[in-house]
Order: sequence, then C-alpha cells, then structure tokens
Amino acid sequence: MTKIMNFEPGNFSFLPVPGGPFSSGVVANPGFALHRARFERPVPMAEGFSRIKAHLEKLGRPLTAVAACELRSPAPMTIPQFAAFNAEYLKTLHAWGCRLGEINAPARSNIAPITDVPTEAMFYAFTYTVAEAGAKGDFLISGKPEFRDGVTGPERTFGGRDTSMKGIDAKAEFVMDAMRERTAALGCDWKGVTAAQIYSVHDMRPVLEGAFTRAGISQIGVSCFPGWPPVTDADIEFDVRRVRTELVI
Repeated sequence: MTKIMNFEPGNFSFLPVPGGPFSSGVVANPGFALHRARFERPVPMAEGFSRIKAHLEKLGRPLTAVAACELRSPAPMTIPQFAAFNAEYLKTLHAWGCRLGEINAPARSNIAPITDVPTEAMFYAFTYTVAEAGAKGDFLISGKPEFRDGVTGPERTFGGRDTSMKGIDAKAEFVMDAMRERTAALGCDWKGVTAAQIYSVHDMRPVLEGAFTRAGISQIGVSCFPGWPPVTDADIEFDVRRVRTELVI
C-alpha cells in the first residue's frame, strides 16, 4: 500500500493516487478533527464550492482544510467523460491549493442517482479539518467501486457483471477488503468507523447481511443510496468514515 503523505496546509494526511483526481483516503493530523457538512439539498457544483468557501471562512479555516468532497452526477461516465469532468472539478481545488505538488490531496465519493436525477454535477456534502485539543484518528476513505487498481479493460471489474446474490456479495467483500486495507494504511482503527455509505441500484440487504456484518459495521448507521457508481461497468461502491461531528447546512 502507498505510503501516506502529510498535507500540512490542510492539517491532514492522505493516501496518494499519483495522477488521480482524488486521494484514496485522509486522516486528520493530531490536534485536528474532521467535521462533515451535508447540504440540506444537493446544489450545483459551482454553488457548492462557493458555499464551502463561505463556510470555511466563517470558521476561520483555510480553503486547504477541505479534506473530502461528495458529489452527484447525472449518469455514469465513460473514462473520457470522467477525465473531462475531473478536469473541471479540479480547477477550483487547484486554485485553492488543495494538492501537494501535482498530487491531489482531498478524498472523494460520487454517485449517479436513479431517483431525483440531477441535470448537472452537484455537491452533496464535504468534510474539512478543524482544530480540536487532543483529537486524533478521524478518517475518511474515498468511495471505491469493484475496480481492480491498475487494471484496464474488461478484467478491471471484479466479478465481471455478475449481479446475482452471490456475485454482489463477492463484489461487496472485494470492496470491503479495500476499505479495511486503506484504513490500516492510514494507521487508523477499523473499530472506530462511525458511518458507511453504499451506492448501488441492486438490493443491498444481502450486502448488509453479508460483507457489512462480517466487517462488524452493519449497525453503525449505514446509508444506502439507489444509484450507479460514477464510472460505467461498475455495480457497487462503498465509502466509510470516522467523523464524530456532522451537520446539515
């Protein structure tokens, strides 16, 4: 697993994905906590960035304190479409200084909903660092579909397009293993997870009874969203976090 990098301007460390539009996960540095703010209703991406800026300025936090973004997309994207989307998304974050050299520091998750389908890219929530005496161990893992890292072509999708109950359970276990590996790579305690999110168009009861129960997180406040992962050829995506302060704005 990649060695974590310290992003001092944001007071967090992260698992880098060189060349990627976001990191694999973040952990607040000692003396800082992660706070998560969800918009009362999703807002267009440009408006979301504007409101994030105002929120952080009100708190006296730098823009580099943005540790994670949660987005909504109109539909799953092809790889070229995803690249074009990321180029636009990163313009603001780069202007804010949210990268270490050429490596993007904030984590991210995304979903293409099948209900209340947006007509443009939207912001759903964001997470940021705040100073808190004695705080340590708050973390957030980026959303991950059942893609094999570093693999292209049809073999990229673990389990192919097997969406039987057995197939979905196998995909869920694959993604759950990645969540645990990333948590360990950040030096964090899996038992500290406070929330998890599932994104899929498929029945998630087998996943909750299977992978989530085996991982010991089925009863911590799991949110299930009916939708597709943001890139085509995937059926399921998870993210997990340890965030003790959450609010709606």
